[in-house]
Amino acid sequence: MWYNYLKIAFRNLLRHKLFSFINIFGLAVGMAACLLIVQYVRHEWSYEDFHKNATNVYRVTLDSYKGSEFVVTDAETYRPLGPTLKAEMPEVREFVRMHEYFGKEFGTPGRSFIENRVYVADPSVFKVFTHSFIYGDPATALSAPFQVVITESTAKKYFGHTNVLGKLLQLSRYTEKNNLIIAGVIADVPPNTHLKFDILIAFPTLKQWGESFDSWESNNDYTYLLLAPNTQLQAFNQKLFTFSKKRLKAEIVVAEPLKSIHLYSHKSYEPEENGNAGTVYFLLGIAFIIIIIAWINYVNLATARAVGRAKEVGIRKVIGSSRLSLVKQFMLESFVVNALAALFTLGLLSQGLVAFRVVTGIPLTSFSDAVFWGIFCGLLLVGSLLSGIYPAFVLAAFKTVNVLKGKFSHSVHGLWLRKGLVIGQFAATILVIVAAFTIHRQISFMRQQDLGMNLNQVLVVRAPQALGPDSLSRNLGASFKNELLRNPEIKMVSNVGSLPGLDVNDLNSTSIMPYGTSSGQTGYTYYHFAIDADFIPVLDLEIIAGRNFLADRQNQNEIIVNEESVRLLGYQTAAEAIGKRTTFKTDDKMPYSIIVGVVKNYHHHSLKNAFIPLIFRYYPYTNNYIALRLNSPNIPGALKKVEATWQTLYPGKAFSYFFLDDKFDQQYRADQQLNLIFTFFSGIAILLACLGLFGLAFFTIVQRTKEIGIRKVLGASLSSILFLLSKDYIKLILIANVLALPLAWWGMYSWLQNYAFRIPLTAWIFVIPAIIILMIALLTVSTQTIKIALANPVDALRNE
Repeated sequence: MWYNYLKIAFRNLLRHKLFSFINIFGLAVGMAACLLIVQYVRHEWSYEDFHKNATNVYRVTLDSYKGSEFVVTDAETYRPLGPTLKAEMPEVREFVRMHEYFGKEFGTPGRSFIENRVYVADPSVFKVFTHSFIYGDPATALSAPFQVVITESTAKKYFGHTNVLGKLLQLSRYTEKNNLIIAGVIADVPPNTHLKFDILIAFPTLKQWGESFDSWESNNDYTYLLLAPNTQLQAFNQKLFTFSKKRLKAEIVVAEPLKSIHLYSHKSYEPEENGNAGTVYFLLGIAFIIIIIAWINYVNLATARAVGRAKEVGIRKVIGSSRLSLVKQFMLESFVVNALAALFTLGLLSQGLVAFRVVTGIPLTSFSDAVFWGIFCGLLLVGSLLSGIYPAFVLAAFKTVNVLKGKFSHSVHGLWLRKGLVIGQFAATILVIVAAFTIHRQISFMRQQDLGMNLNQVLVVRAPQALGPDSLSRNLGASFKNELLRNPEIKMVSNVGSLPGLDVNDLNSTSIMPYGTSSGQTGYTYYHFAIDADFIPVLDLEIIAGRNFLADRQNQNEIIVNEESVRLLGYQTAAEAIGKRTTFKTDDKMPYSIIVGVVKNYHHHSLKNAFIPLIFRYYPYTNNYIALRLNSPNIPGALKKVEATWQTLYPGKAFSYFFLDDKFDQQYRADQQLNLIFTFFSGIAILLACLGLFGLAFFTIVQRTKEIGIRKVLGASLSSILFLLSKDYIKLILIANVLALPLAWWGMYSWLQNYAFRIPLTAWIFVIPAIIILMIALLTVSTQTIKIALANPVDALRNE
């Protein structure tokens, strides 16, 4: 019996090749798209899962206040906080501090690199976090000063192999070089963690470098706590609140779960730009929408073919087939179609994963784990059931007498359900299209806005480290700048501590107040870095009050601020702030700084963020970066000359550079990836929705073929027939728009709140996608209606 069912199923597939292809292709595309999104969501949810103690590890952060006004939450905390909490709170089993040490030069004889994934860590890092050691002992690996643990790929990069215990890795820092002893080699850090590193330096090394371990004045370390199992976070945070009120001034210490950091933590000084939980759940919703649309398509196409199979069902019932046997037959056909689609899905996934990795930069895997195969099999079984059960029972329920008399061809059985399904399909599709359209417009808006500066043709070279005494470093820096300025292809050169588009960790932060502010008051958080007199002209910043630093003097106790700093300091205008004194402490006996200039607000970071209060301090010598304003169309040629000058003055030093406009644009990489993802999956949603509409149109047209023939005989024009058959679908699309557009407005309004500078939600954002989907739907329907309308009416009426 089952063999006969299977034979009939394949016979029907081969007899109706077009419908079979549309069914299999639609289901395969839907499954592949759904699985791609699910794999991406699984990756986002898997952050920190590889740590054995992940559920008991928490990071402590600082909520800063100005009086009762919340100012900012900082991911970095004070250095003594971890040891203090371990000593005073029994819930704390262990702590680890992680201190960023990015942008330093490491090397071996004849080989050096700038490393941007380096932390200084307590020896307890391997107790709190889980990392697989290839060589070395995790209990002692970072217990002594100048010890380091490196990853497997880093060992191969510097030494060509991994068994490098006891070998030296040289660190160039400021005016000196340090030999670091490799005490361990670990497997490469997985990508699903917010703490990505290639090198760990022992925390006791900081004491050898003269840094304090007891200061509560500056917060520059990430602090993680391993708490006792079953610790209640709310109760623990209440204890931290009490502790903060006793020990701190204007900050509250708050603990957050390690596993929530990637999707829910967006604090100042994060180790990396985290993901977004809203985006993840939105994408998961799209995956659900796409697979539901694919299953609906099968239902529509299967019931559209019901007219052609009505006589088959009637005859089989006459010769003794039961309703149950017919249900089994059609359910088996559904399973066969879904199984063939599943095989096709694997082929699509093998290609789609490659493209998805390129777009997202995430090393997604497909066939490597049991969870994937569980989801895959689940989609196959659920899809076979959901997409097959309605057509199976509809076909099996045909009344034999009506079918054999030909009355079923005039039936509207299930028509309202199919129309409702199509409305749901297109409502969901409109939601996705509006989202893709809004995201694209927001990204275009951010990239096209005036940044308040000129980043074109600005080459940035990372300054060298460990050149020797300060005097030597300054002399070499001056020589390098002078040599560069002799090149006519270079217009200006500036030594600077930070630049627009770089990570916030390149900025220092502090709290300042107008000089003379009463003791005990605290201020907002301001960001500051060192510049020379050429920084403002190199970036073409606008000074709206006062003056720039003067190149021929020390500019002692002088600062330049931006408009946002002026506002927070309480001055009404930029001109009013000139000459005013500020202090980094609230004691009016402490030294002060004088505001000598105010620059117009510019976007130091992307337009996702509001303007930040900036303070510029004067330091004309070699800083972290050297910014060059080029004056040549031959960029590669100018770059070669800069590198040649570098090699002359800094032989053996790693030459690391980037172009500032490219670096600034990288801040939008996640948004651009999101835009590509939404555009791609909105295209899939449109394709699948049109396949469903094709099924409904085919069903309706088959039932009205003779009506169309009669109308043509009576003189109906092609246009009138097209309007007759299309008006119902126009109504369906309009209903879908009425249902979808309010939801789309609410969703996009909520999403845009994440951006400080954003597009207005004008009517065109919703009208254009609605028109697009209407035109696509009409085109889909027209391909069938025109074919029938142009057909010879005799063919339609000969069997009447």
